[in-house]
Amino acid sequence: MIGVGGFRIERGGWLPVAALLLVSAAWGVHSVVGAALERQLSPLQLTVARFSIGALLYTPLLPRLRRLPRSALRQLALTGLLWAVLFPLFFYEALRYISPVESVLVINTAPLIAALLGRIFAKERLRRAQTAGLLIGFAGVAVDVAGSWSAGGSLLGLLLVFLASTAFASYTLSARSLSARLPLVDMVAAISIVGALELWAITLATGNAGGVAEGVLRLNAAGWVELGYVAVVVSTISYVLYGYGLRHLHSASATALAFYPQVIFTALAQLVWFGTGFGWLTVVSAVLILGGVVVSRTSPGKWKAGRGGRLRRRDFRSGAPA
Repeated sequence: MIGVGGFRIERGGWLPVAALLLVSAAWGVHSVVGAALERQLSPLQLTVARFSIGALLYTPLLPRLRRLPRSALRQLALTGLLWAVLFPLFFYEALRYISPVESVLVINTAPLIAALLGRIFAKERLRRAQTAGLLIGFAGVAVDVAGSWSAGGSLLGLLLVFLASTAFASYTLSARSLSARLPLVDMVAAISIVGALELWAITLATGNAGGVAEGVLRLNAAGWVELGYVAVVVSTISYVLYGYGLRHLHSASATALAFYPQVIFTALAQLVWFGTGFGWLTVVSAVLILGGVVVSRTSPGKWKAGRGGRLRRRDFRSGAPA
């Protein structure tokens, strides 16, 4: 444990946090890489390509996936639909009507929606420190967006990005439930493969399969490197780390750690790739977001020795180790 003023932080609790911050870094850099990649691919072409490659990476696990319990298949199909179809398609469609800046603020309501859905459907309760950290982090995102906000987006665009945010929050809740029943890698592999199949079914039904293949085949060398990063790092490795975080943290906390710091990593990526500097609002935003992370992992509660003498704080409202 580490003492911080009158609070205590559990060292072991930082490993899931570190994993989710790596996810946030990968997704934050994706904003820059994805923008470059979209000069060669349409949103639909990019979505189908990234999830298809990700699914192919998991095909060696197919013999293991055949042994998954049938009782989980329906939930896997729903989770794949939320992740590979509804979330990206709602989000990309929203960008036709609103600016990326406006979309950033609304998409970052996902942790708040996850908190609400978790409370309703999974009886998950946030401690005061977690709630405070969640709100402080969201305030940090809002500060970063404030400098470029125009409030000129259409209601349809805002509704679409809100639906995307709700889809991701629902994916988080469903994946967290599955992670308690299935091995982590098997769960992520099954969701990836099922989601890619559902995405291809929609692509074929709408007659866009030929356009997807044509767009991917026209990629230049830089485009293939960018697509490889998106498919391998963003859609494969990151979701294993995200699943690991979900096993150890509240749904809302995990979503916040993966979403809120992205604005920091995106700013750093733009500085490295394009030499684009950032202003004082981004610095204030970073302080608030990282401060929210620290606050959410602190508590004035008592500590109790667990197995092996390891100290663990107990949540006295639920009576379970936090």
